[in-house]
Amino acid sequence: MELFVNIDYPTLARAVIFSNIYVLLALGLNLTYITTKIPSFAHGDLATIGAYVSYLSIVFLFTQLGVPANVYLTIPIVALATGAVAVLSYVAVFRPMIRRGAGITPLMIASFGLHFVLFASVAIVADYVQNTFKVLSRNVLLARWEFVWPGTDLLTSVMINSTIMVVVVTALLYILLYKSRYGIVMRASIDNLYLARAVGINVERVFAVAWLLIGAVTGIAGIYMAMFFPMTEELGWLRLAVVFVASVVGGLSNIYGAVLGGYVVGLSLVLGAAYILTPLGVPTEFQLAIPFAFVIVILLFAPQGLAGIVSKIVERGRR
Repeated sequence: MELFVNIDYPTLARAVIFSNIYVLLALGLNLTYITTKIPSFAHGDLATIGAYVSYLSIVFLFTQLGVPANVYLTIPIVALATGAVAVLSYVAVFRPMIRRGAGITPLMIASFGLHFVLFASVAIVADYVQNTFKVLSRNVLLARWEFVWPGTDLLTSVMINSTIMVVVVTALLYILLYKSRYGIVMRASIDNLYLARAVGINVERVFAVAWLLIGAVTGIAGIYMAMFFPMTEELGWLRLAVVFVASVVGGLSNIYGAVLGGYVVGLSLVLGAAYILTPLGVPTEFQLAIPFAFVIVILLFAPQGLAGIVSKIVERGRR
């Protein structure tokens, strides 16, 4: 109890913010796994693209139009752009391989190749913008364009805004997947591809919409990432391992797992580094050991992740 009383506010705020970021990233990764049964190595690059689209929209669109720059004005553009990239990735790479009967290993290798394509594309665009327009395109922080609530500081505003975003995105995904007719069709297509086709469901369109959602959610997460991590082509790639941990800890097969895993990883990373590693004199570079330890322990007792444990508890409660 004393530990929680002594947690300073900036550390707690950062823990919540990082948790929110990893929830959004894990939501996109879980949707990828649900639709194609692979954890894509190109997932982090979608977040990078989202950050760059937001930044370039501010510099070349809103600033030129004289509109007060704000990252939230760029969200529709980011969602469409990263959604389009995700759909194109599915249509050009994953769908043809799935049709030819490719298994998990070839699909994961293909996603690794896709990562390098997207990674190089972002690097080329960043170089072109900087060399042609003399606009700084690396090591930029989007925090300067965050909306700051009256009477609060930047850290508090990011915490509030990112929390609102997580609640809104999670609620919309829940309503779409579990409360709408289209969600029933989507889940039916994912659960039994051949039966869905047999009853006349346009499976390809359903999967394209799913990947549009994957790209949109991940792109929005990239905006928040670029508020705290310098924006380069490595922005998403360097944090991909942590996103995998969040999804696996929570459970890859549903959106609840992404929320649970995101908060476990975000809180353990920040609070663990501040209140476990630092007092012991251990460099914070080793903070990844904490969430990875969670993965090992949780998977030993619950191979389906935290969501599996919660589901069993709920089922027992109903009995």
